Amino acid sequence: MRRLPVYLLIDVSESMAGENLRMMQDGLEQLVRTLRTDPYALETAYLCIIGFAGKPRTLTPLVELVQFYPPRLPIGSGTSLGAAMNHLMDDIQQNVQRTTAEAKGDWRPIVFLMTDGKPTDDIEPALARWTKNFASRSSLVGIGVGRHASLATLRRFTETVLSLDATTSTDFKRFIDWISHSVSSQSRSVSASQDKVVSLAKIDDDIMKKIDDIAKAAIVDEDFVILAGKCQTTKLPYLIKYERFAANFNVPGLKNPENYHLAGVYPAEQSYYDLSDERVLAQTISTERLIGSPGCPHCGNRFGLAMCSCGQIMCVSGPGSAVCPTCNRELNMQAGDEDFDVGRARG
Repeated sequence: MRRLPVYLLIDVSESMAGENLRMMQDGLEQLVRTLRTDPYALETAYLCIIGFAGKPRTLTPLVELVQFYPPRLPIGSGTSLGAAMNHLMDDIQQNVQRTTAEAKGDWRPIVFLMTDGKPTDDIEPALARWTKNFASRSSLVGIGVGRHASLATLRRFTETVLSLDATTSTDFKRFIDWISHSVSSQSRSVSASQDKVVSLAKIDDDIMKKIDDIAKAAIVDEDFVILAGKCQTTKLPYLIKYERFAANFNVPGLKNPENYHLAGVYPAEQSYYDLSDERVLAQTISTERLIGSPGCPHCGNRFGLAMCSCGQIMCVSGPGSAVCPTCNRELNMQAGDEDFDVGRARG
């Protein structure tokens, strides 16, 4: 039987922490429930989920719908799109059967690439490999999630680029419905032996728009600051997200107009380090520009933005003795009025 391979290549970088990741997790379960009601999809569609941050990982290998179980989405540091695309191409090369003189292979794979940021690695080698060996035999749909996604980068890999503005759970469910209907439509298309062009469902104009011109693909700004902390008690990571004030937003008394306010703090699992970029964090930001002080989402310590001399952000309950969860150094923490520089995560 000829299979229709469907790949979901999902950005699980730090900027996805919180509501975006939760909606994506719920969306995978919704996707499977919907596709299992379609006899065409049940007969032909095989799903593969690949998550990528600083490193890519296959979360669910290519498997038929009846055996598919939505994986738990991890989170990591970085947005290594080049590495993710190479991982995808390796999987297609290894697991998608090509047509030979003796037998017909699988149908053309369809890939839904979802990202909310810009690459933190070199995409050029992967782009050259994709263009030469895979673009002509795969259908790639690039989806920029939110206003900070680098649509121009996606446009270099594929002509089919969509900008998604899903601000609520209802919006995101409509987006997942669109993916479900697109997979179902493609299943019917290949069943009729018409797989030359990807058959997508009608775009929901209220939450998505197609980017036809690369000039319309706006370059992302540094609208977020993400800091990676470590719980002193559990030694588990957590992510602190700050969002830049609007350009016309003035706060009396602040020294620097380019400031960021606290948007949330999110617990992460140990797997965060497995998917994170291991390169040294070269970019820093002064705490002078960060408005708002979070607590620890793991142990409840009141202060989540303390820093050891080794550079690790950690949580403390207040002034007094503490132990760095990274270097195990015993510290005497004191409250201070001076600002300090902290290393920014890659996002």
